[in-house]
Amino acid sequence: MATEALLSLSGVNKVFANDWIGLANIDLTIAQGEFVSLLGPSGCGKTTTLRVIAGFEMPTSGSVRLGGREITYLRPFDRPVNTVFQDYAIFPHMDVSENVGFGLSIRKVPAAEQRRRILSALELVGLADKAQSRVQALSGGQRQRVALARAIVCEPQVLLLDEPLSALDAHLREQMQVELKSLQSRLGTTFVMVTHDQTEALSISDRIAVMNKARIEQVASPAELYDNPATKFVASFIGTMNLLPAISLGAEGGSIRLDANGLPALVPADAAASAQAKGAMTLGVRPEDLLLAEDSTPDSAPLTITSIVFHGRSLRVHGDLQSGREIVLDIPRESERSGLLAGQRAHVRLRPGAACSLLPA
Repeated sequence: MATEALLSLSGVNKVFANDWIGLANIDLTIAQGEFVSLLGPSGCGKTTTLRVIAGFEMPTSGSVRLGGREITYLRPFDRPVNTVFQDYAIFPHMDVSENVGFGLSIRKVPAAEQRRRILSALELVGLADKAQSRVQALSGGQRQRVALARAIVCEPQVLLLDEPLSALDAHLREQMQVELKSLQSRLGTTFVMVTHDQTEALSISDRIAVMNKARIEQVASPAELYDNPATKFVASFIGTMNLLPAISLGAEGGSIRLDANGLPALVPADAAASAQAKGAMTLGVRPEDLLLAEDSTPDSAPLTITSIVFHGRSLRVHGDLQSGREIVLDIPRESERSGLLAGQRAHVRLRPGAACSLLPA
């Protein structure tokens, strides 16, 4: 993937009626050929960000640049950007070929060139044999492909996707995630996708911008977000994370010994110093980085199991530490501990080499 910056938002703010803040100082740079997802809960500002890029919303302040060109106040059809909407917005009175070629006809592209580009776009999405079909006869996944073909046929510099897979069932959605990423790789086009589905974002994005309350909290690769969340919100929104208040018990070699709500933990001294510089600490631990044992050890904490949830190859165990704080851990189904019962007492400890996160409280 190229590293040349293609799209940039600088200091973008959007204030709606009644002084409702839609975006607060958004800074985001996207490289040529990247697949970037805007991820966050409803109302966080991700769709507003997409609409500002598309030109459907004008920012209150700040700038949007594409390929080094200022496009902040350009009309949507004057921007080399296309959008795939959540409901696909396919015209029911047109066949597949007419739907795909609609944008080309608006742009007065010669008929022969239209036919060539329509066929090429349909071949890319695997629908060349459906060119003359009515859209009513297509499945949900095929309609989604038609919407994609209509967007890419005009050869935009940036393709915007507003929750494009949300209307599909779980199995088809997973299949289309793979196809969407494959399509983006073949085209080399920059994709910017809005989603509230963390699994979807993690599986197909090069980078993810996690948004909360009109702001971007962190922009990073899926692995970086999962292993090193920058804030408590990111830690809790990406996957499942146990967040435990922690205090330092002193140095131990090049590490610091912590008491995380009764759970002993050993973390690198520099990470602890960084967290302490920002105030009290919070230890973040993923469920898969915790182990369950019957017997007490110096590095374990007592646990009362409250529920066991079936998760396919693993069991998700919910329990309470002595402090009353809930903790969640994942154990293999085939392990000797798979006969657990609610109300049972056990002990929990960190897995050796666990990738813990230290965050400001």
